[in-house]
Amino acid sequence: MTIKQWIRTIRKTFLPNGLLGRFFLIILLPLIVVQLSLGIFFYNRHWDTISHRLARDIYGEIEFVTDLVNTSPDDQIKQILSQAEQSLFLDLKWTPGRHIQTKQKTRLIDMSQDLTSELKHLKFPYYVTTSTDGEQRINIQLDRGVLEIVVARKRFFSTTVWVFFAWMLISSVLWFGVALIFMKNQLRAIIRLAHAAEAFGIGKNVDQFKPEGATEVRHAGAAFLMMKNRLQRYLSERTAMLAGVSHDLRTPLTRLKLQLSMMPSDETTRAMEQDLNEMENMLNGYLTFARGDGREDSVKIELTPFMTNLVDKFKKTNHAIELNISKPLSIIGRPTDLSRALGNLIANAGRYATKTWVKVTRRQDMVQIIVDDNGPGIPKNKRKDVFKPFVRLEPSRNQQTGGVGLGLTISRDILLSHGGDINLDASPMKGLRVIVNLPLYTQKD
Repeated sequence: MTIKQWIRTIRKTFLPNGLLGRFFLIILLPLIVVQLSLGIFFYNRHWDTISHRLARDIYGEIEFVTDLVNTSPDDQIKQILSQAEQSLFLDLKWTPGRHIQTKQKTRLIDMSQDLTSELKHLKFPYYVTTSTDGEQRINIQLDRGVLEIVVARKRFFSTTVWVFFAWMLISSVLWFGVALIFMKNQLRAIIRLAHAAEAFGIGKNVDQFKPEGATEVRHAGAAFLMMKNRLQRYLSERTAMLAGVSHDLRTPLTRLKLQLSMMPSDETTRAMEQDLNEMENMLNGYLTFARGDGREDSVKIELTPFMTNLVDKFKKTNHAIELNISKPLSIIGRPTDLSRALGNLIANAGRYATKTWVKVTRRQDMVQIIVDDNGPGIPKNKRKDVFKPFVRLEPSRNQQTGGVGLGLTISRDILLSHGGDINLDASPMKGLRVIVNLPLYTQKD
């Protein structure tokens, strides 16, 4: 695996797919980096400065008290310590005649390292211990005894550090929330545009869609509306043109058929009449294909009664067909067009096979309609060709019962306009399997 492929794999695996998720990543990562950098800089500079100054102040107080006690008469030491405790906020304890072990191990917390550095300048022997609550106990050996000085933990800390970190965290969450609200509003416009394009692609009415959001999103929405209007205008003009072609061609065909009916019947006239009938069938089939859909509104279709009625129509023509619906399913579509599309598939199966099986199931967010037959099937290398207009696979299909080659083309055109697809495969029944997928109806639709 190359470095480029490795980077692409990591990007696809760890990066979010949605725009909102990528927005989180784009905003959150720099925010975290900036805040951490600022926090580390503040901690290293500001905290070091503050802790050094605090330690220096404490050392100055300790040095002052020790010098004063060491040089004062014994009868004044108690009064000096009392005044020092009130003025310097230190806990002081004097033990005359006591001696300490100057090599006793010193136990410190990290925050008192600056104080330790300052105490090295003290001219009297000492050792320092730390209690469980963080108090520093400094035992100093003077000429006439030991002076114990207790420094509270709060003397080593500055509350500005925690205020800074609290403000940094709160402000980050606050501005991130504000950015999230604005971004979701922008995404809402993009999602509405995507839903409108998807609905238009499957034939739904999207006349109520209006561009909104940022300038770029509104521009994309306006471009979508222009495209929609152009397509609708094109379809209307094509339908009107084909209606005129239908009227113009049917008239001469009718005159030719009338003239042939008045001529003596022989082999030539019968061949000409057969050609005219074939031309009329091809014209009707082409007009049906070219006219397409768009004249019927999309509605919710319950597939159980819809497929049952469709199958019953073929059963009345002695078509051996078996229907299997696993559970009630619904789709959005145009009933007449879907009836024509699925009817073409079932009719093809009945034309070339002795029995047909129709199965309706759900597959994730799609409805799958499978039509199996036990006919001759279609060779694998020719399954794509049958969807082309006017293509007939004469070597594998009955020439006497074949149509003009538009059945599957019309069916695919209708199914694609409903947001679905159609595929051909080999059937377990030794014939052809037609697989139709259509979007499943959900409550949000």
